Amino acid sequence: MERFYEALDPICMALFRILPDPIASFFLGTFLLALTSVLIGQTTLSIAFLINRKYVERLNDDLVKWNNLSIDAIKAGDKEAYESFNEQANEAFGRLFFLSVAYSAASLWPAPFALGWMQRWYSDIAIPIPFPIPFLGSSARYTLIFILSYLLAALIFSLSKPYLPYFKWIHKMLATPERERERLRSFTELFSRPL
Repeated sequence: MERFYEALDPICMALFRILPDPIASFFLGTFLLALTSVLIGQTTLSIAFLINRKYVERLNDDLVKWNNLSIDAIKAGDKEAYESFNEQANEAFGRLFFLSVAYSAASLWPAPFALGWMQRWYSDIAIPIPFPIPFLGSSARYTLIFILSYLLAALIFSLSKPYLPYFKWIHKMLATPERERERLRSFTELFSRPL
């Protein structure tokens, strides 16, 4: 890993040398490193989505199909069919859930590498804070500053994503599916009475 971090030194150090003031440069550099981590992670996530798009759509279609069939089976009073359809719907939901967890991990993977690089240069530095924070004390280390910077960078990125060239295209693709999908019905429909 040391050679990997040495290769990153010229790129990452440039982020920390933009301003002449070392404290301000540390905060700006940490934010830019966090923003770079967010961009790399979101690019990875979008590529994974593009590769798996048809599979995700098929899982969504299966979820809607089996869920709606289970609702129809309850309306018809067919308990066996309901249990069978509901089991299939739960299986499709489980696959979608764990796929979304995997996508989340795909977007976060650069952050540990950024923190590993920062540890080489900033592990001994503690920035004093004006008041003590429980469990943290009266100073902040690079990890806390990076995590707060990462959260801010992720928020800024999520707000600007629909306007960035590549991510605008991905955002539009997610907002408008290739085809019209049947609506996922809810069990509350069983209790609603037509007027």
